[in-house]
Amino acid sequence: MFADELSAHRYLERLLWPGGVCCPRCGNAKVGRLNGASTRLGTFKCYSCRKPFSLLHGTMMRSSHVPAHKWLQAVYLTDGGTKPMRPYHLQRILNVSLKTASSMMRRIGEAAGSLSPASTAKAPPPAAPTPSLRARPARAALAATAASVALAALGTCLRFAEPILSL
Repeated sequence: MFADELSAHRYLERLLWPGGVCCPRCGNAKVGRLNGASTRLGTFKCYSCRKPFSLLHGTMMRSSHVPAHKWLQAVYLTDGGTKPMRPYHLQRILNVSLKTASSMMRRIGEAAGSLSPASTAKAPPPAAPTPSLRARPARAALAATAASVALAALGTCLRFAEPILSL
């Protein structure tokens, strides 16, 4: 299912925005997809605030040059950051550098730590929402379930690919 970047982006788009794409800055649903030859895959432009944004904006995959399908495979292989795995093994499986594998594992671990019940009990109460941040609570709730849904989907899709990935 996640053999290429396009299928991973389609899956993440359905997961993050089940009701349709909306701007993470202003929450407006009047958004257009940028499909230029030099434009990265998964780039959108809001017609209200006139700013471009990425599908990966606000996720643990932001500001990363690693393709989204490798991120999803890493989430599956580490069980969402709960399964101990050495960066060397992740490096060999995903065909990335050791530094990249370490960074990916650190980000996945931080995301898993922020979702644990112990960390949410110690968190300070949320500040009052501002009008410009309307879409962020919904996106945070979707991001919280993204790891568990991604694990379930990847578990079914990559179960047959495990012998190939563990070469």
